[in-house]
Amino acid sequence: MPYVSVGAMVLCGLVLLVSAVSKVRSAADYAEFVASVPAFGIPAGWTGLFALATVAAEFAITALVLPASVLMAVGISAGRWLAGAGLLLAVGLFGVLTAAVWRAVTRRSGAVCRCFGPARTPLSQRHVVRNALLLLVAVLGAATLSVMDSVDPVVAAVTAVIGLLGALMVIRFDDLAELFAGPVSTR
Repeated sequence: MPYVSVGAMVLCGLVLLVSAVSKVRSAADYAEFVASVPAFGIPAGWTGLFALATVAAEFAITALVLPASVLMAVGISAGRWLAGAGLLLAVGLFGVLTAAVWRAVTRRSGAVCRCFGPARTPLSQRHVVRNALLLLVAVLGAATLSVMDSVDPVVAAVTAVIGLLGALMVIRFDDLAELFAGPVSTR
């Protein structure tokens, strides 16, 4: 079962790393992200703090779970503590983000997801499901840490690759969803 944790850490860590970097890669990108926050129901006075806390949490979780996945894959038990802290923080962050997206969708605020750079697709129920699945992955990763046995590095590498592929699917979610389900209805 530690393999589930390794895959979850890679998936969550890469998704959050790409999300954080896409928000801060330029002053304009960060300003666009901050400007998008009120559509999620965040009061104007808290917009800057919420945006900063979101990016800081994304980087912090990444700094915990990605090194932990490597440490666990090679059998170093210290990785378990880093993984536990990172995955619990990821559960909290994905819980908050799922609730914020759900609120924006139910209020029909017209918010767009700026998780992975500029976006044109308005948030919909599919984004709530995406975030809920990320929350589930983080919960499963945290839950399976308690069954830490010896780890086969080859199997751990395979689960890390599966986590990488999962992260790529999350990052390209809007494109994949539009390809298979069509564009989001703006009604």
